[in-house]
Amino acid sequence: MLIRFAVSNFLSFDGKQELSLEAGKTRKSSKRVFINRRMRLVKCEALFGANGSGKSNLIKALRFFQAVQRDGFPRGFSNCYYRLKEENRFLPSEFEIELLCEDRRLCFGFTVILNTGSIEEEWLYETTPSGLRKYLYERNVSDESFIVGDFFKGKEAVAKIRSYGEDSAGDHESLFLTIINKSKGKMFADYPELGILNALDVWLQQKLTISFPEDILKGYPYFRDSNLQEIADILNSLGTGIRTLRIAEVPQEIVKNKIPENIYNTIIADLEKMNARAKKDGKNVLPSIMARAVKEFYTFEIDVEDNVSIKTIEFEHETNNVFFNLNEESDGTARLLDLIEILFKISNDSIYVIDELDRCLHPAMTAKIIKLFLQMAENRNTQLIITTHESRLLKDDLLRNDEISFMLKTAEGSTIIKSLDKYQLRADKNIYEALFDGTLDAIPVFIEDKIQQIVEHNLNG
Repeated sequence: MLIRFAVSNFLSFDGKQELSLEAGKTRKSSKRVFINRRMRLVKCEALFGANGSGKSNLIKALRFFQAVQRDGFPRGFSNCYYRLKEENRFLPSEFEIELLCEDRRLCFGFTVILNTGSIEEEWLYETTPSGLRKYLYERNVSDESFIVGDFFKGKEAVAKIRSYGEDSAGDHESLFLTIINKSKGKMFADYPELGILNALDVWLQQKLTISFPEDILKGYPYFRDSNLQEIADILNSLGTGIRTLRIAEVPQEIVKNKIPENIYNTIIADLEKMNARAKKDGKNVLPSIMARAVKEFYTFEIDVEDNVSIKTIEFEHETNNVFFNLNEESDGTARLLDLIEILFKISNDSIYVIDELDRCLHPAMTAKIIKLFLQMAENRNTQLIITTHESRLLKDDLLRNDEISFMLKTAEGSTIIKSLDKYQLRADKNIYEALFDGTLDAIPVFIEDKIQQIVEHNLNG
C-alpha cells in the first residue's frame, strides 16, 4: 500500500510537494479505508486541476522515480529540473516514497542533480509503530560513505550489505537498491533477513503500475479462456453491447502484414529462447508473448515442438455468431478493456496510477468506473490514483474529502498539491459549487479582455 510520495525540483515542482494517501477524520464510506495498526489509508485519490497545473507532472515524477530504480536514468532527464529558476540547474532534486511492504512502513528516497545525472544521496528506513526511524542504510555518494543502520541484526547479514554498499558508495549513476537486487538470488536465500530489500524492489517494479494517455494498460494478460465470460459480463453491464468474448487463432501471414518485420522476428526469436530455457529447466510451461498496439492485440505462443501460434480476442455483440476484431470496436470500448484490470479480482494488492482516466470515456462512464472501484475497494487492498477533469465525480458526491486533491499553480509558476481536507469547507458547502465559484482555485483563469481583443481582431479581419 502506498502511503505518500514527495518530490522537489522536478518539472513544475520547485519546493518539496507531497501527495499523501493517509486518511483524514471523516467517517464517510469508512468501510473502504485501509487500517493497519495506527495507520489509515485511502484506496483512491483523484487529482483535479486546471490545464497546465502540473497533474501529469506528478505522474511523470513517479514514473521517473520508478525508472531510475529499475534501469537508471531515462532518456531526456537532464532538463527536468524546475527551469523557472536558473539556480535550480545545480540544486538536487528529491524523490521519496513511503509504503507498506511486508507489513513494514518503509521510506525510500534519493536526491540527484538532474543536469549532470549524478545521484547524491540515498536512504531507506522503517518507521516503527511507535514513530521511531530504523535505518536499513544511508548512502552519501559525494562523500563515498555507506552506513548500515540498526534495522538488520545478524552480523553476517550486516557484513554482507556493508560490503556491497561500500563497493558502490561512489557510484553516481546507480541506486544501491538497484545494485543489490541484480543477480543476488543466492544472497537473499543465504541471508533471509536481507529479503526486505528484494521485497521492496518487487513492490516498486511489480505492484506499482503507472499509465499515461498514450500508454496501454496491462489488463490484457488476464484475457484467458477461464476469465472471458466474467470480462464480457463486465463490458455488457457497462452498456457496450458486447455479449461474449472468444480467443481466436490468427494466420501468421496476417500478423506479419500488421507488425514491423523486425519486431515480429524478435518476438519469434525470444519465444524460441524461452522455450529452450523451459525445456532445459524441465518446466512444463508453454511460453507466450503479448504484442499490443492501440487497436491491435496478439498473443504469440510456442509449443514443445517449437510450433508458433498467434491468437487474438474477438467480440460478439447482440447478433449471435457475428464476431468483431478489436480494431472494429470504438475507442471507448478499447479504453474500457485497458481499464479491466482495476476492476478485475486478480488486481488485489496493486497500485494503479492513471493520467487522464476519463480519456475516450463518456462522463457517466468515468463516474461509473470510479464507483465500481470504490465498491470493490471495501474488500480489496488495491489503490487507484487518477488525474481527471471530470467534475461529475465531485457533483455526485462519490469521493471522501481525503480522496480529493487539487494541483494549483502559484504566481511564480510552480505546482503545489493541496488536499480538499485542507480547505476546511463548511459542512453545508457543496464541493461541486466550490469548484466553480472560485473557492478551490482549481479551474482555469481566463483573461477575458485579451480573449475579447482576439475575437474582435478576427471579426474585423
